[in-house]
Amino acid sequence: MRPELQMFLDIFMAGALSFGGLAAVLSSLQNSLVSQHHLLSNEDFSRTYSLAVGAPGPNAIFLSLLGYRLAGAPGACLAGLAWALPTTFLLHQIGRTGSTQAPAWMKATRKALVPIVAGMLTAGAMSTATSFALPAAQWGLSLSGLLWLVLRPRWNPIWMVAACALIGAIWIR
Repeated sequence: MRPELQMFLDIFMAGALSFGGLAAVLSSLQNSLVSQHHLLSNEDFSRTYSLAVGAPGPNAIFLSLLGYRLAGAPGACLAGLAWALPTTFLLHQIGRTGSTQAPAWMKATRKALVPIVAGMLTAGAMSTATSFALPAAQWGLSLSGLLWLVLRPRWNPIWMVAACALIGAIWIR
C-alpha cells in the first residue's frame, strides 16, 4: 500500500476513536505509523510532535506536519482530511437527530467514555515520554501534578500546568 494511503487510513481510524483529542490517540498513531508500517522512525515522530506542540495553534497541526513529511503538500492535506472526516460525520449525525434533550443512552455513553479517554491519554503520555530522556525530578513533578489533578478534579488544569512550569523553571535546570 502506498505510504500516503496507509497514513490516511491510520489517521482516519485514530480520528474515529479520538474521544479525547489528539493526545488520546497519540500512542496508537505512533504504534501504527512507526512500529507497524515503518513510515517514520520513532525519533522523527517525536521531533515532529515536539515541533507541532511548540507552534501556536491546535495540536492537530502535528498531523499535517506528519503528512507533509511523508508526502509533501498533498500528504498534509490528506492528513488533515483524515482527521476531520470522522468528527464531521459524527457532528452531522448529531445535528440530524437533535441534541437539545440528550437521551439516556447518550448520557450513559458519555459517562462510559471518561475512563476510556483517561486511559488513552495516559497511554499517549507514556508513549511520548519514553521517547525523551527525562530526569527523575521531571517525572516526579509530572506525577505529583497528575495526582493533584486526580484528587482535585474540579480544579482548572491550567493552574497545575503553570505551577509545574514555574517549579520546573526554578528547581530543574
